[in-house]
Amino acid sequence: MKRGLRARFFAALLPALSQGHARVSEPWRRKLLGGLAGTVLEIGPGTGINLAYLPDGVYWLGLEPNPHLHPWLETALRQRGVLGEVLLGQAEEIPLPQESVDAVVATLVLCSVEDPRRALAEILRVLKPEGRFVFLEHVAAPRGSGPRWAQDLLCPLWAFLGDGCHPNRETLALIREAGFARVEAEAFTLPLPLVAPHVAGIAWKAWPSAPLPEGALPVHPGQ
Repeated sequence: MKRGLRARFFAALLPALSQGHARVSEPWRRKLLGGLAGTVLEIGPGTGINLAYLPDGVYWLGLEPNPHLHPWLETALRQRGVLGEVLLGQAEEIPLPQESVDAVVATLVLCSVEDPRRALAEILRVLKPEGRFVFLEHVAAPRGSGPRWAQDLLCPLWAFLGDGCHPNRETLALIREAGFARVEAEAFTLPLPLVAPHVAGIAWKAWPSAPLPEGALPVHPGQ
């Protein structure tokens, strides 16, 4: 769990940071979240910015390790009229039974978890066989590039100020290695300092039997 002055400080900054990122990433959030159904687990939901993009009828579980953000989440649930609850915990130890959720959501989360491989293993564990993991994450710039050099150089300071965020984490590679049957991802850049490279995508626990929906994210195997 995240406690102490750093956790309180980050909780105070996050509302403005989340709103700013949501403005520039809204098309991808709508595409990823608008088609979800059933029980949806969001890891690291922060202030609940993604609740605005969920369809009616979803039961939402928000697993947030920073208790100072829980009042924001409770308020967001009431204001949006979404059924759900807020849980205290971390992605590396999800307090839910095996194969208990239809979807898992992570936006700007895997950059800051302490053990992303363990977190992804937990996501696979709690997903139902037909479940999907949807993600929107900033990622490392290509190796050898100027932006990657800056990410590597500034990572210690950035992580200290950003609640453990690693700007140079190769998150998409970790997702592809985690054991999902199929991973679709779209790479793009956003006008943000140090963390411009992003990926948005869907990872299926088992190979989807139905055709992919119209407008599904394109596959970029080399990303």
